[in-house]
Amino acid sequence: MSTVILTGLDSRTNSDIAENYCQKYGRILNCYLKSNQCTVTFADKHDAEEFIRSSPHRIDSSGYVDATWKKTLNRTSSSHQQQRSDNNNCRLTAHGTREQLEEKNLIEYFSRFGHIRMCLPNATQTAATITFDDRLGYERALKESRHFLNGRSLIVEPYKSTDEFESNKRMKLSDSNQSTSSNVISKLEYEKDQLINEQSRIENQYQERIKFYEYENFQLNEYLKKQQNDFTHQVVQYQYLLKQSLDEILSKDQQIEQLKKENKDIDDLLRQSVHDNEQQQIQLKKREDVHSQTKQKYEEVYKAYIKLKDNCGAQQIIDTPITSSTINVHRPKSSIDNVRKK
Repeated sequence: MSTVILTGLDSRTNSDIAENYCQKYGRILNCYLKSNQCTVTFADKHDAEEFIRSSPHRIDSSGYVDATWKKTLNRTSSSHQQQRSDNNNCRLTAHGTREQLEEKNLIEYFSRFGHIRMCLPNATQTAATITFDDRLGYERALKESRHFLNGRSLIVEPYKSTDEFESNKRMKLSDSNQSTSSNVISKLEYEKDQLINEQSRIENQYQERIKFYEYENFQLNEYLKKQQNDFTHQVVQYQYLLKQSLDEILSKDQQIEQLKKENKDIDDLLRQSVHDNEQQQIQLKKREDVHSQTKQKYEEVYKAYIKLKDNCGAQQIIDTPITSSTINVHRPKSSIDNVRKK
């Protein structure tokens, strides 16, 4: 994060015009306009350096304006502070859940942007600090529009050191013997920048949360639509299967009715056959009765015939005493004899 000062702006130029122009060089965290001077805070130091190198700039119709670095109080050049500043320039902060902030998960995820020098999770604050070996990996991670780890959104932002703020505060107190007015103004401006930066961070975090909520809402709506479509498809399929089952039931009912009808016809035929059989038995019995009566009558007639024959034979012997051996009686066979043989 770097801050530059634009001087010599036209009185008709507002902060929106200045911010829109400066956004051509990189992401802007804050743009504050007072009188004809504008303070612009870039998210990336390289963008601010490019903006300074391109000075002067033509922002409005009044002409060209110069861009310079904003001066800070008591800037030290020790090697320790320089190394810490370099580390901070390659360091970012990630906010997420406890599961997301596990060291192995963070290293595995952020290693695709560059080599990780250090990873310090802080689960109590739901935040972790990731330090890259070079600026390139740091920039790649920040330029990624959205970060997702373990299926949830991960908020990634530039690292902000609280030690720098405390150090600057102590240095300001040690230089209290300097010009009171300049120190107060510088202190107020610094605190104002800090507050603006904090406000920008909170706004960015709020926007990230809003985007995350919108994304989660979109995912939920897509899931509900899918579930609704699946449910509708299942309902249609069940209705089709139900219609097929009803058709099969109706077909079975028709077959049952047809079988009942055929069974009734068979029963009628059986009853008719039984009745015919009974009639035949009755007729057969009648015939047997007639045959028995006829046979009985033939036997009675035959007995009468024998008796008559015997009577006739005895009478003939009495009337003609001729030897029976000389008389040949030729008589035809009667039908009674035939009947008897039968």
